[in-house]
Amino acid sequence: MARRIPLPRLTRRQRLARWQRERRQQALYVVVFSGILFFVVGLVAWAASDKYYTDNLKPALRFDGRVVPTRDYKSELKYELTRFYVEFGVPAGYENDPQIAQQKASYERSSLDAIEERAILDSAATTEGITVTPDAVDARYQDDWSQFRSRHILIQTNKDAADPAVDASNALAKATAIRDQLRADPNNQTLWNQLAKDNSDDPGSKDSGGELGWVGKGQFVKQFEDAAKALAVGAISDPVKSDFGYHIIQVEERRGPEQNDVVKRWLASGFTVDDIKTHTRYDIVRDEITKRRQDQAVVSPTAQVHLAMIQVATPKPAGGDFQALTDQLQKIANINKELDAGTDFAEVAKKYSEDTDSKDKGGDLGWIARGMLTDLAAENEAFSLDAGARSQQHNGLVNTIWYKVIEKSASRDLEDAQKTKIKDTAYQYWLSQQKKAHDVLRLIPGLEFE
Repeated sequence: MARRIPLPRLTRRQRLARWQRERRQQALYVVVFSGILFFVVGLVAWAASDKYYTDNLKPALRFDGRVVPTRDYKSELKYELTRFYVEFGVPAGYENDPQIAQQKASYERSSLDAIEERAILDSAATTEGITVTPDAVDARYQDDWSQFRSRHILIQTNKDAADPAVDASNALAKATAIRDQLRADPNNQTLWNQLAKDNSDDPGSKDSGGELGWVGKGQFVKQFEDAAKALAVGAISDPVKSDFGYHIIQVEERRGPEQNDVVKRWLASGFTVDDIKTHTRYDIVRDEITKRRQDQAVVSPTAQVHLAMIQVATPKPAGGDFQALTDQLQKIANINKELDAGTDFAEVAKKYSEDTDSKDKGGDLGWIARGMLTDLAAENEAFSLDAGARSQQHNGLVNTIWYKVIEKSASRDLEDAQKTKIKDTAYQYWLSQQKKAHDVLRLIPGLEFE
């Protein structure tokens, strides 16, 4: 058996020293662990706060020095995408399907455009004293998002007929006779089926008794919508003239916004009726601004320039097609090379321009007054150049353009087509002016330029 050797006993002082040493080690462990813990917690908190800042508070836009936060941009993007999902038949749960990624990406820019426009409209409403009452918003909300179910019989007119007036008169007489038959028994499905099949020129509805289904504002031509809006449910309209011909219409049912698929999808996505009405209010302000600008836009006679243009698509990779990008870059290089070499502008336009309306005319756009071009930089340059001079290359997101001033007039009467063009572009022209005046700065990466 091995002999046990007794261990020496520690003195009281030794035991105290060992205890103090162990306490110091424990304290050190606690300090180190606490430091690591606080660092990790701090890192997580910083990451969370940075994510919150990036997702919510980081500026998306500066307007007159005021910041519009990213949360407003992301909310608008979600709002526009939700409408897109309904209109393009994307079921709930399939919002991240890669097949719609490219379409969704286009809404990133339009959403930033929307919050930029809203900032401008808010400023204009204040400056111009535009007020929108809750009753006006409610009425517009009902008008925009209510729907109706209808059926019709279309009698087409032939614009190429030997005598268009006689053809239109015959079409109207036929439509009137159909109206009279339907008014005698307006809800007779068999009658509708027979008359639509035998007479209607609408191939999409003639075999279903003229049924058009549920529709909302903007889905039919204005004449049809206006007539349907005024009709009592079940009534048969007089012949309604549109570019398609004469319509005999019956509104079968109406339903409010709460049953509209777009509204229901918005509400299911976390938006409220008030959110929708906020957008409605901006629509009303936009319409009022448009009316005011159109009323002020046309001034005749006025200074004009006679312009020619070369227009090509701005090069950008699409779907990974880098060859198309290279080809387009080469086309722009060739245009600049030929223009710089003194080649006639009209010949270069005929050779390279992608604008089908002016290409064969050597790029000739005719006489242009202020307000007909919505690119303010191009307009200002065109009016500052001498006759015969060529503009710089104007690079836009969609098109790259060169102009040449053919001749100038300090005072020239506007033609009717010019007046129409100026009225049609009045709001967009004003909006471009306001963006410049308010020093708008876009801050979303990749969307800085318009």
